[in-house]
Amino acid sequence: MRIDPDLALTVAAVLDEGTLDAAARRLHVTPSAVSQRVKALEEQVGQRLLVRSKPARPTVAGRVVAQFGRQVAAAEHDTAATLGLTTDGAWARIAVAVNADSLGAWLLDPLVRFADRHPVELDLHREDQDRTARLLEDGTVVAALTSRSEPVPGCRVDALGTMRFVAMAAPSWWRRWAPDGITTTVLESAPRIDYDRDDRLQRDWLVHHGVDPHRAPRHLVPSTHDITRAVLRGLGWALVPAQQAEPLVERDELRALGSPEVTTELFWQSWKDHSDLLSALTEEVVVEARRRLSDAGARRPARRPRQD
Repeated sequence: MRIDPDLALTVAAVLDEGTLDAAARRLHVTPSAVSQRVKALEEQVGQRLLVRSKPARPTVAGRVVAQFGRQVAAAEHDTAATLGLTTDGAWARIAVAVNADSLGAWLLDPLVRFADRHPVELDLHREDQDRTARLLEDGTVVAALTSRSEPVPGCRVDALGTMRFVAMAAPSWWRRWAPDGITTTVLESAPRIDYDRDDRLQRDWLVHHGVDPHRAPRHLVPSTHDITRAVLRGLGWALVPAQQAEPLVERDELRALGSPEVTTELFWQSWKDHSDLLSALTEEVVVEARRRLSDAGARRPARRPRQD
């Protein structure tokens, strides 16, 4: 049985955009046409492909079909580029799973360079780095920044290095809460900043210092970018990516609370049967990571970077 690539691409478009109407706008057809295409493919394969909720969700079969559609689209783009054919202004789309700490600290630069050099739409899925590999497994993305070193079936793995986090606070925080230095009493009474109620970075750091994290006050700031801004303004202390902290320390805008440094190893996983575009993206990310991150092999047990 031959699966029509156009029908598979329609399923992928519905999942990418979330609704039939949004997929119709992207594909320049009517919502009715999108619905008919999905129904025709479901009848052909004899299985339901989409859960028609908002946003639309794939069934197990739908994930497989959507992944096939994306692979066909990537192959068509590479073939057209090799033959020097025009694509009528159509841009390829690459879906990638990333964690927000990396995006804020170093990952954006290689993504921008890649987008500058290729006519491509980047579809970034922000997720905790311990969970990004699942998006590869179900075909939602073609590449993922992950803490998982074991390859997802059908994927290749590139070791990127170690991301470091350091406990930091602004001079104003130090003056108010720790004029005589960091002590257990200070850590029990001074506010910290967590991403959300599940953020373990600061909690684990406090436990290392013999402090019950539930006794210490905390603010919740659900954005990695805004956490750093909040630390700079003295709202509380937090573990900040070392790449962001180092220039701020040099300008005396942040001061370190001390050890331990928290680290996590990162890996780039991407489809093994990759397109030329995915190969180019992988090269940009790997080169930048190995330039900006510490050598692979964490000096301390890996912890979980925040998602955004």
